[in-house]
Parts: sequence; structure tokens; C-alpha cells
Amino acid sequence: MYYPAPGHQHVKVLVPRATFPKVTRMPPARTVPENPMAPLVRQALEASFGQRDPETLTGALFDMGVRSHVRYRRRLPLPAGQVHEVTSHAREGGEFFGTVEVGGRRYAWAARMHAGRLVSFKVL
Repeated sequence: MYYPAPGHQHVKVLVPRATFPKVTRMPPARTVPENPMAPLVRQALEASFGQRDPETLTGALFDMGVRSHVRYRRRLPLPAGQVHEVTSHAREGGEFFGTVEVGGRRYAWAARMHAGRLVSFKVL
């Protein structure tokens, strides 16, 4: 469209219509639940800190490495108090990690699930 140029009576300026760049849309992000900590991870954490009997961690749901780590943690001095979740995060591929607070101290943890089983678990 032609518009008069400022300060000139007979000169007009061609201003093309605005064109918008072609934008490729990203697919909507997957929603992660508010509390991504899996129930099996919570059970392993409770067993690690003495709030659950480690014998309840059955081989059908917990890998041998998970049960071994829980038994190792039980040999250490246990802090007094309940396990309170501070942070927990989930990644693709069944990875979980976060922090818990027990007896006024914070502990980091990492876990991996595969096919409904807890195959890896560590309290750091």
C-alpha cells in the first residue's frame, strides 16, 4: 500500500504487507505428574532407612542389586525420623532421582525402572 512520505506532498512510499515467517510448531510437551516418585522407589527408600522390613522387597519387583544396596544401608547407623520427599524428578527411560530428608539430614537417591521392576537404586 502507498503512504504519503512525511515532509513531501507528492511522494508516496510503498509499504508491503507484513508477512509472518513460517514457524514450525513443536508438539505439546509431555506432562509429568506432580509427584513422579514411583511407589517402588518409596518402598526401597523406606526399607533403606529402617521404616520397612527389607524382606518385603520381593524378587519379582526388586532386582538383586536393589535388595543388596538396601541391606548395606541397613548396616549403617539409621537416622531417626520419617522419610520426607524433598524433590523427585523423572526422566525418559524410567530414570528417577531426587532428595529425601530423614532425621534432619538430606540424602540424594537415584533409581531406574524397567518393565515394572526396580532394576537400579542407590542412596548417595
